[in-house]
Parts: sequence; structure tokens; C-alpha cells
Amino acid sequence: MDSQFSETVDHNNELDSDTVTLNGFCFCTRHGLEVCKKCPMDNVGMNNSTVEDVLHEKVAEEILQKKWKGDERPPLTVAHMWTKLSGGKPGCTAHKEVGCQECFNWGDKLVNEMQGAKRTARRMRKHRDKHAAVE
Repeated sequence: MDSQFSETVDHNNELDSDTVTLNGFCFCTRHGLEVCKKCPMDNVGMNNSTVEDVLHEKVAEEILQKKWKGDERPPLTVAHMWTKLSGGKPGCTAHKEVGCQECFNWGDKLVNEMQGAKRTARRMRKHRDKHAAVE
């Protein structure tokens, strides 16, 4: 059915010769690096601005002030974690899914780095146990 409105374009998951964008975070296409000296590009600041609202929702302000390194945080990498799918969009190699929340959930990944993996693993167990009890 024709529509007067143009088709919705997903700018959070795009691919061109220089940049791959996965769930709103940009990396160099050739090496999958957030900061790449060979290409050269540094996407940390831009990517941080994408995720800061999520961090403020999920992390207490005092933890953010102590542990959030902002543009000084270690850069992320997606090397060997994404591929160009049949529709021309980038997706994860594990699930062949565009916008995969399991592989490319940057807010949760950065929260995990700040709060530590043990605390996050404990929350995941609680969440899993809670849902198992309901079923």
C-alpha cells in the first residue's frame, strides 16, 4: 500500500565506507574501533553523548560522578562482532540481527564497566530467578 509518508530510515544502524553505526554508536568500518589511529577517527565523545541519558537513568548520580570517565574511558571495539547483512544493514555476527540488543547494548555495557561485572551478574540472576518463579 502506498503511503504519503516516506519509509522510516534507521540511522542507528548504518554502514558506509568509513563508519559503521551499531545501535547509535560509531566505529571505523575497516577495523571496528571506536578510536582508530589508522583511519583516523575518534568517536568516543559522539558515542558518549548518545548514551549519557541512559547512564543517568540506570546509575546513581554519586556513582556516575566517581566512576564515569566520559571521554577518557577506554574505547570500545566491535572487531569481528558485526557483518553486513543481506539488506545492506550491519548486524551482529552471533545472531545475524540488525540492532541486536544482546550484542550492541552500549548503555548496559558501560553501566557494567562502572558497576562491575559481579554486581550486574547478581542482578541478572535475581531477574532470571524472579521470572522463573512466575512461570
